[in-house]
Amino acid sequence: MTDDELIARANLGEAAAFEELYRRYRDWVVRLALRFTATEEDAYDVLQETFAYFFRKFPGFELTAALKTFLYPVVKHIALDLRRKRRPAADVDELAEVLPAPAVSESASDVARILESLPPLHREVALLRFVDDLSLPQIAAALDVPLGTVKSRLHHAVAALRKANRGGKFFEAP
Repeated sequence: MTDDELIARANLGEAAAFEELYRRYRDWVVRLALRFTATEEDAYDVLQETFAYFFRKFPGFELTAALKTFLYPVVKHIALDLRRKRRPAADVDELAEVLPAPAVSESASDVARILESLPPLHREVALLRFVDDLSLPQIAAALDVPLGTVKSRLHHAVAALRKANRGGKFFEAP
């Protein structure tokens, strides 16, 4: 079933539909949460809070974009809030930094490692595009920034990787 079909069923009170959405996205949420929390324990706390928040949206939830687009800002907000609580004296800019993505596959791990050298805003967009495979409009919606901003950040990220010859086979110029 598609996400839309599962959401329609969850809106009707079908617990199995919500459970399927949870199973479908839990690993992605944990990997994403790890980018912001840096600890597995905190990432699982974020997972729990994210799906509790999502569950409270039913009945009546309407999916207006891809589910990852909806979940991304939720995970980010919960994760950064958790980091603030755990490290109250930390600099806000430091907390907002996107950490390298944990490995999901060999090539995704290679891409994540390459992206570590980028500034946080460029890294975030590049991770969403190349590791999470979100489209540019989905990234713009998830980050709540204009599409042009996403394109610019992604362009600068790829250009920096090419210039520094850090892109390997992933970011070679055509």
